[in-house]
Amino acid sequence: MTFSYQPIDQGNAAVVALHSSASSSSQWRRLADDLKDRFNVHAFDLPGYGRAPLVGDFSQKGGAFSATPVISAIEEIGGPVHLVGHSNGGGIAIKVALMRPDLVKSLTLYEPAAFHFLKGSNVVEQRLFAQIQSISAQVNIAALEDDVPAGMQHFLDFWNGDGFWAGLPDVAQQRFAGMISSIMTDFAHGFAETWTLSDLSNLSIPALVMTGLDSPDVAQHVSVAIAKALPKARIALLPELGHMAPIFQPDWVNSRILEHVASVERPAAPCRWPSQVAA
Repeated sequence: MTFSYQPIDQGNAAVVALHSSASSSSQWRRLADDLKDRFNVHAFDLPGYGRAPLVGDFSQKGGAFSATPVISAIEEIGGPVHLVGHSNGGGIAIKVALMRPDLVKSLTLYEPAAFHFLKGSNVVEQRLFAQIQSISAQVNIAALEDDVPAGMQHFLDFWNGDGFWAGLPDVAQQRFAGMISSIMTDFAHGFAETWTLSDLSNLSIPALVMTGLDSPDVAQHVSVAIAKALPKARIALLPELGHMAPIFQPDWVNSRILEHVASVERPAAPCRWPSQVAA
């Protein structure tokens, strides 16, 4: 785990931001800039990304594998934080909140990658679960057949749109190809998760869940289901944004992150209209 941004003295609780798969803490540089002078932003490299090696306690199943080092880092910060997560980072943020709700002052999630609860549900959710399982299988098969580019093409095109992989320069393709083991690990831990939507009903944490209306159906469905399950959650449906909006359209996403964490930090006082007497 690495700290990407050094804190400055602030009276507000810190913001901790967790990145998506096939990314790193650097995806939150714009957020740190947008929140500077208001909030300290700590962005961590999750295991297998950036400067963080793919190591940890592999006896821990599900999101606990990545959530445990995040919890240790938050404890070092010294108090509850505003926890932000995108995709796989969103799933890890949920796990942190379930394991240590005392360390989370608010949750802001952009399309959390939490698909395990779909597998035992209705026909629609089973179809969506089979879709995400298929993406994982294509990545795993490509790795076994030593055709890493094919696996990464399936993965990145699913989340970014057809043709995304083909449009990348060779150096970017090589960089993404080097992450395939980490992506496989993310899928494996995600499918091994066991919390239920009912478990989320016990999290009395102010939450904002965002989803782009141009995102894959499975991402939208999961986001809405999680928002409904969290007792203090709001849902933001964002037109013309896709799954990677926190990276490619940060203006739209970061403004909502700021609005949410600021409203939790400084709740608006009740507003009363002045009394008027009719003439």
